[in-house]
Amino acid sequence: MGVTREDVAKLAGVSGTTVSYVMNNTKHISPEVCRRVWDAAKQLNYHPSLLARGLATNETKHIAIIVKNLQNPYYAAIQEGIQMIAAQEGYIVSVLSAHESAVADMNVLLSRGIDGVIVASSSAGAFKELLKPNAPMAVVSEEQSATFYKKAVFSMVEAFHQLGHRRIAFLSGLPMGTPTHYRYQDFREALSEFDMEIDPALFIDGDGVTDEKSGYMAADALLRSGVAFTGVFAVNDLMAIGAMKRFWQAGLRIPEDISIVGCDGIITTEYTTPPLSSLQTHAENIGISLMYQLLEKMQPGRTFPQAEQPLHADFIRRDSLGPVRKEK
Repeated sequence: MGVTREDVAKLAGVSGTTVSYVMNNTKHISPEVCRRVWDAAKQLNYHPSLLARGLATNETKHIAIIVKNLQNPYYAAIQEGIQMIAAQEGYIVSVLSAHESAVADMNVLLSRGIDGVIVASSSAGAFKELLKPNAPMAVVSEEQSATFYKKAVFSMVEAFHQLGHRRIAFLSGLPMGTPTHYRYQDFREALSEFDMEIDPALFIDGDGVTDEKSGYMAADALLRSGVAFTGVFAVNDLMAIGAMKRFWQAGLRIPEDISIVGCDGIITTEYTTPPLSSLQTHAENIGISLMYQLLEKMQPGRTFPQAEQPLHADFIRRDSLGPVRKEK
C-alpha cells in the first residue's frame, strides 16, 4: 500500500484536513505548519492526487493547445515552448489540430475539464465560442501579428535587391485577399520601398494549405505561366522545400538560376541542398510568451514579464539566395 495523506499528517504532527489545506492551498496555514507538511511529504515521497486537488480547487492543471498543422515543425517548436513552461508550473498539455473535427475534440476536452486554451492558429474565434464566458484563452494579439514579419521581410527584399533581383515571385499558400495575410502585405510594401516590380502574375494564390505538396504545385503553376522571375519567396519553409523540388525537376539550379527564401526557420532548412534562406520566427519563444499570457489569465494577481516580450522574425540568409545570373 502506498503512502497516504494520513501518513504525512502523522509525521508532520497535524490533521489530515490540514495536509489537504496545505497541498491544495485552499486555506491560510502558518508557514511553520506548511514547512512541516511539505518536509514530511518529501521524506515519505508522497505525491498528492491531482484529481483530488482538482475537486478541491476547481482546477484541473490541464490546458489545451490548438495548432494549425501538427505536421509542420514550426508548430512543434511553439508547442515545445508552451510545454516547457507548463511543466514548470505543473500543467499537463493536450494538443489539437485545427481541422474539421477539432471542435468536437474540444467539446470532449471541455467535458473532462481544462483550465485554459492556447490557440496557435488563425482559428481563435471559432474556439472562443465554445468556451464559457471569460474562460482563459491566449492568442497572438492582432497588433503583434501585424508587425511580426515586417522587419524580416524588408531585410529579405533588400537582400534580393542588392543581388540584382527585380522580379520576385510569391508563393502565397493563403488567399491573398485575406485581411490578416501580413506576409503578403509586408512583401508588397517592401517591393514598393525598393522600387521593384509588383506584377500580379508573380503572385500565386493559395487555398490555405501550406505544405510541401502545395509548394510544389505553386511552383509548377509559376513555371507553366511562362512569366519571367529570378527569385521566389514562399509563405513558409514547407512550401519552399516543395518548390525547390519542382525547380530541380525543371532543370533549374538554386541559387544559380533561381533564388528562394522560405519562412519560419524550421530546423530542416539547415539541411536542404542548398541550405534554405528563411525568416526565422523563433517559434519556441512564441510558445513561451503564449503560456505566460495564459498563466496570467488563469492565475489573476500573478504577472510574468515574459508574457509581453516583443516578438519579431529575423531574416536568415543561406546559400539558396544568390546573385542574379548574368546572361552570356
